[in-house]
Amino acid sequence: MLKNILDKIYIRIYENGKYLSRKKRYDSFRKSYTISDDFRFNGENIMFYGNGKIECGKGSYIGNLSTIQSFDNCSVIIGKNCSISHNVRIYTLSNIADQDFSKSKKSKTGNVVISDNVWIGANVFINPGITIHNNAIVGSNSVVTKDVPPFTIVGGVPAKIIRKKIFNA
Repeated sequence: MLKNILDKIYIRIYENGKYLSRKKRYDSFRKSYTISDDFRFNGENIMFYGNGKIECGKGSYIGNLSTIQSFDNCSVIIGKNCSISHNVRIYTLSNIADQDFSKSKKSKTGNVVISDNVWIGANVFINPGITIHNNAIVGSNSVVTKDVPPFTIVGGVPAKIIRKKIFNA
């Protein structure tokens, strides 16, 4: 009986410690970047880093294990009411594939803009220099290499337009 009570206490202490550690990390992101008060960090191991600019809009969230990298003089802007699932990678700097990696490496940089009301599925990679326009959907497991037009659904590797959204306005 006493062992069960102690186990529950230890678990609660451990869980509270994890929560406080996450809160401290996410609060540091809020201090370093421009993040709306109601932007949600949904889960653990979310990483924002780099000397560039990161802006996150009202009513948006990012999921567990996701990463945003903003290289020097670059920016990542996330609009309002965006749903970014878990394990999403958003980068403003990446190596150029068509090169000899045994020599000095060339890289590509570019801003990433995710407009309002965008839904990004799990395990998505967004390359530098991409704009995902209003009300678009990026399907899970996609690699975004080109801009995504408004009101479209894209998916695949590389992501391609699947169709325009159909809805009753």
